[in-house]
Amino acid sequence: MCGKRKNGIAIRDDRVLQSLRWFKGNVTHSLQGNDLVVCSEDMEEYKKKRDRFTSRKNLYVALGVIFAILGLIISISINTILLSVLVIAALYLISLVNYTPGLATDQKKTAKIKHKQ
Repeated sequence: MCGKRKNGIAIRDDRVLQSLRWFKGNVTHSLQGNDLVVCSEDMEEYKKKRDRFTSRKNLYVALGVIFAILGLIISISINTILLSVLVIAALYLISLVNYTPGLATDQKKTAKIKHKQ
């Protein structure tokens, strides 16, 4: 969170981080191989950001599902289904604007960061 070299709780390596690392490694060729951690001083700020991300993600996906249900009530067709899937996917991608990765499942593990997060 602060960008300093500190010990802390490791960040879970999920699909979004793997995708970002793939993009940086294969497209921009600027992969740095950082170990991402959250130190104890930044834990409160991290929790706020993580809660904000998860609540917005749930809200956007719920809105997409409601839109899909309403669309299917109005007209059950393959076009409605495809449009509903596209809307749900687009809303999920919009929720990634506030992306904050989760902590590793074993929170007692700590990792040393190589350089800025």
